[in-house]
Amino acid sequence: MSSGDSVSKHATPMPVAYLSEQMSIRRIAEILEALRFDAHQEAKVVLDPGVRDYLLRASRAVAADPGVKIRHAWRSIRPPR
Repeated sequence: MSSGDSVSKHATPMPVAYLSEQMSIRRIAEILEALRFDAHQEAKVVLDPGVRDYLLRASRAVAADPGVKIRHAWRSIRPPR
């Protein structure tokens, strides 16, 4: 490497998680639990239509009020510590 070359701190692309309706619920949970977040607390996930539909139905089933924020719904369903 010459003195004019530099190595970018952002050379490694952020990994993307792929979720497919062919996966078991256990496997989807494992992938979600292993998500790595960037400095902005964001992660990339690619969903197929079956996973999207499942997540929509599960979310609606959990929230009595569809306008409730995720953090508030989570407080009502998370297990006690």
